[in-house]
Amino acid sequence: MQYSLGIDLGTTTVAAVLADGTKKVYPYKSTTNLQYYEFGLDSVKRIQNGLDKNSAGKLQEKAVETINSLIDSFKSELGFGYEDIKEIVIAGNTVMEMAFCGYPLISLSKPPYKPSSEIFFPENTDYISGLNIKNKKMFIFPVLDGFVGGDTVSSIYYLDMINRTKPAFIADFGTNVEIALGCKDKIYTTSAPAGPAFEGGNIKFGTTASSAGAISDVNLENGIFKINTVSGSHPSGICGSGIMSLVYELLKEGIIDENGRILPPEDIDSENFTVVRKNEENGENEIVVYFDGKNAVKFFQEDLRQFQFAKSAVKSASEILLEKFKISNYTDFDVFISGTFGSHIKTDIIDLVDIFPFKGKKIKAVESSVLDGCLKYILSDRLERETGIENIIKKSKNFPLSGSGIFQKHFIKNLIFQHLRL
Repeated sequence: MQYSLGIDLGTTTVAAVLADGTKKVYPYKSTTNLQYYEFGLDSVKRIQNGLDKNSAGKLQEKAVETINSLIDSFKSELGFGYEDIKEIVIAGNTVMEMAFCGYPLISLSKPPYKPSSEIFFPENTDYISGLNIKNKKMFIFPVLDGFVGGDTVSSIYYLDMINRTKPAFIADFGTNVEIALGCKDKIYTTSAPAGPAFEGGNIKFGTTASSAGAISDVNLENGIFKINTVSGSHPSGICGSGIMSLVYELLKEGIIDENGRILPPEDIDSENFTVVRKNEENGENEIVVYFDGKNAVKFFQEDLRQFQFAKSAVKSASEILLEKFKISNYTDFDVFISGTFGSHIKTDIIDLVDIFPFKGKKIKAVESSVLDGCLKYILSDRLERETGIENIIKKSKNFPLSGSGIFQKHFIKNLIFQHLRL
């Protein structure tokens, strides 16, 4: 039996899908990107740790090691050999794809923040040092522009934007949030510099959604947080969807104000004021999400600021893209969210938390539009997939936000939780 392997090479999480020659698809697998622990939580840190050929080689080594671990997991489960994998399809953001190929990332560290014109993505696995799959076909989704990489192309391909009469909007939540909006008329893209907060990064008690005991959902009743964890394990930290639902509860109960300040108990009208404590060392208010008498999971003012920066970046990027696209010329559009964050969050929370510029839209959560795009590529015939990718590249226009004065103006405005002004 021959197999095809698809890889979503994320900054934090790497996921894989396997399909055999009969087009049977096996359950997705995922693991933490091994770059994460040594080379930083976000794309900026990876760039800083991969400026030259030597350091980029270290990033490549960890990316390959991560992919090999997923291959070995499928291999041990199904009992095939490395030689039985006939092709590998990979999609990641620009940084991840360049790092996987071992290219220095210095061109992404300074204006115009684009990959070097000299790079190419190899079409055979033998070009990738250390990869356990030898001398097999490899397809890496092309970069559109700057920080809008193959992962965005894969999402666009999965949603079949180039054949839609009604526009589709998708935000793929990761360390960066890639946003695409398009239909058969045109496709516009951008990358929101959200940072790692949506994946639990830069949050003191933050953790990834794949970690045992990650708090993924929070409800506040009678001064007590009722929590769910991804695995049902003992709470160990809080992941992106848990942070989103926590902020939702705090906004709903008037525990934080429109500027994102955690209020002192005496200023809170809700009966749930008891979840706020004052930090004895710095005097700041903090939220006790979980405490079992020994271990605690807390949420601090600085954590809330990180979330505000992330939500403002996404809302601002979305506003700019909608304005450039002239979405008002269309009667309606579909909305999708994707990524580990998107698959766990309740979509009815999104309006209150003020993460998108539109309200009252029905939002469909897709577990992994990037990996789904890889799978679609694997299952499609050669002409269909080649034509599809070519048309995406022809019709797409990117709007980079780095250094944009328009983005900064939107960003400052959107730090406010707007619903509290309604």
